[in-house]
Amino acid sequence: MSKERAHSAYRSAETLKKMSDRVIGFGPFGVGLDGLLTWIPGAGLLYSAGASIFLLWSAVRSGATLSTLAKMAGLLGVDMLLSDVPVVGDIADVLWQGHLMAATTMQKDIEGRHGVPEGMDSVLHRPRRRRTGLGLLATIIFGGLVYAAWISDFRDLFKHGMGYAIVNASLPVGGHAVALWLILSGGLVVLFLLSLLRARLQKRSA
Repeated sequence: MSKERAHSAYRSAETLKKMSDRVIGFGPFGVGLDGLLTWIPGAGLLYSAGASIFLLWSAVRSGATLSTLAKMAGLLGVDMLLSDVPVVGDIADVLWQGHLMAATTMQKDIEGRHGVPEGMDSVLHRPRRRRTGLGLLATIIFGGLVYAAWISDFRDLFKHGMGYAIVNASLPVGGHAVALWLILSGGLVVLFLLSLLRARLQKRSA
């Protein structure tokens, strides 16, 4: 298997990792399209299946070993199962970074055989990142979003369907009912901006 084809798969995997599980990322935690689309009936499963097939196809083209393919298939299988489970599975799917782990598994295999592509970071020897303190702030914000969803009327409205609950759920704030989707959207935007700031600060200190 050519080095060029393997390195191309390495780069594609890195892009998919960020799209699927690291659009917003802090340390080992992240949220991407896989976690966000899981709340839209059918969309999460469709995306998860497409991304999984792409990763496995890329691994085969890169000449990955059978053990690597088997590990990737297991990680991606769990990801797809979570995408198809209502509510509990949706929450777990946000936390389970199946695509990221499977892509990293493939990258380790490629790096072990062909080295790291030019301009890319090693997945086998990650450099230590400088602490910025923003990770703790992001954790607090994320916890607040989970708490907001928990104390809202989302669970009561869910009997009418997930889409209906997401659109109509609200949370009393200062004597006014604020739409839950607006609170969650605002929180995700803040987390995204914090992740960009954290990455910039870490890059300057490297």
